[in-house]
Amino acid sequence: MKKDDSYYIRHALPALAVTVIVFLLPVASVLLKARNIGRTITDPYTWRLLGFTVLESGLSALLSVVIALPFCIFFSRYTFRLRKAMLTISDAAFALPAILAALGFVIYYGNNGILNNILKSLTNGKASLKVLYSFKAIILAHVYLNFPVAFSLITTALSNMPDTEEKASRLLGASEVRTFFRITLPKAMGSIISAFTLIFLFCFPSFLIVMSLGGNPRFFTMEAEIYKRTYTDVDPSSSASLAVFSFAVMALLLLATGYGREDKKAQRARHKLKPLAGNKKAVAIILCILIILFMAPPMLSILYRAFFNRDGDFTLKAWSGIINRANSGAGTSLDAIINSIAIATISATVATVMATRISMAAVRNRLNFLSLLSSLPMAVGSVSMGLGFAFLAARIPLYNKAVSFLLVLLAHIVVIMPFAIRTILPGARHIPVRLPLAAKTLGAKPNEIYRRIEYPMLRSYRRRAFAFAFALSLGEVNATLALGEGRITTIPVLIYKLINQYNYQGASALAVVLLTIAIVMFAIGEKEEKQ
Repeated sequence: MKKDDSYYIRHALPALAVTVIVFLLPVASVLLKARNIGRTITDPYTWRLLGFTVLESGLSALLSVVIALPFCIFFSRYTFRLRKAMLTISDAAFALPAILAALGFVIYYGNNGILNNILKSLTNGKASLKVLYSFKAIILAHVYLNFPVAFSLITTALSNMPDTEEKASRLLGASEVRTFFRITLPKAMGSIISAFTLIFLFCFPSFLIVMSLGGNPRFFTMEAEIYKRTYTDVDPSSSASLAVFSFAVMALLLLATGYGREDKKAQRARHKLKPLAGNKKAVAIILCILIILFMAPPMLSILYRAFFNRDGDFTLKAWSGIINRANSGAGTSLDAIINSIAIATISATVATVMATRISMAAVRNRLNFLSLLSSLPMAVGSVSMGLGFAFLAARIPLYNKAVSFLLVLLAHIVVIMPFAIRTILPGARHIPVRLPLAAKTLGAKPNEIYRRIEYPMLRSYRRRAFAFAFALSLGEVNATLALGEGRITTIPVLIYKLINQYNYQGASALAVVLLTIAIVMFAIGEKEEKQ
């Protein structure tokens, strides 16, 4: 290793140390508490849980990719006015809190929800659609959350591919359909598999969607079962053993899929997007309408329900309830908003700073394993992470609200770190090596090169990473719910409690606040990207 290159390692060491320590502490706490690992592994119910978790994750990922693929093909070939808007909406939906999807589905697809009320009014009460509290509700919600992921990733990959082989195929007389299946699809298979893998890893530790929309222990994933054993059965040893098993399975999946390894660089000879002509304009309009019809109704339902009751009458009762609770001294809603913003701001700031240093060290020293190492927290579901911190808190003599806030903050940092690193890494790879070499030739020291050249060049990536991490932390509910124990209430936790109390209007009002903050932060991140 060159002396100058070692600067990036030294610079990243504190961030690496903090990441490893904060990650290992809760994992070690769970390991120490797990005393029935052998019994858990041999228990048939454990394998049934694993089988169902793999089934729902695989089916959710498969449907997300299959449904997104036709949209990806069209959006990667043609340019039109709404194209960029649709892709931006997909990027924003990627950071959509799961609690909003759960609430939106209950209000829109519920037995007495907006969709069923419309169907009943059109058919004089003869037609209705039963979606919630079933396996299909879980799958539909996962597809809703992850369709934008597949759409954005595959469209970007297809857009960056050169089309010289496709042109040659058509010149030789092959049809567009034959060219697609024989040339384009095999070339895109890497990005398709990558999108499938990422969505699978997102769905595997699913908890909130399962608990809110599954409604039956038959549909429990491993994370849901861990939460049940901890807080319903009050069996921490059993839940810890299951958490260790889940961690081992997820770690093996990460290693097997290679998630976090260096992505292949996109080829420079990207094809040029074609303008729309003829019936392609109608196809573009239809595809955009389909995306909007799929993505918009649950979120619009939340907005509607925040201001209208079940009878359709306009009311501000939910909003006055938020203010009155704040003024009454309980401070539930106001405290939740303040806590959410504070935790998201601090955790996103820390995660972005550490992710920047780790990304530069990984790129400059060609330490690709750092990318995989940074993805390991994904192997520990947020419920299991919260459980580990809860076990750790039990060993702290003076455990109070301040300590609880700190532990929630650390849990958020661990959860969002992999995504912050994945956002900044491409920027670090795109910095031309010749720039620091030229500065070095002119006598600049490594710290000056980093501070004056490389760090400013990462500004847009850092800003986007912060906005993305902020949105993820803002919507995080699993670890906070498992760790807060009533001491720390955030907006998603309060929404979850209101949903369980069937107070959908109060939950919707808070959801509008949550969604507004998330959209503002995403807009800030995207604005920087355009500059």
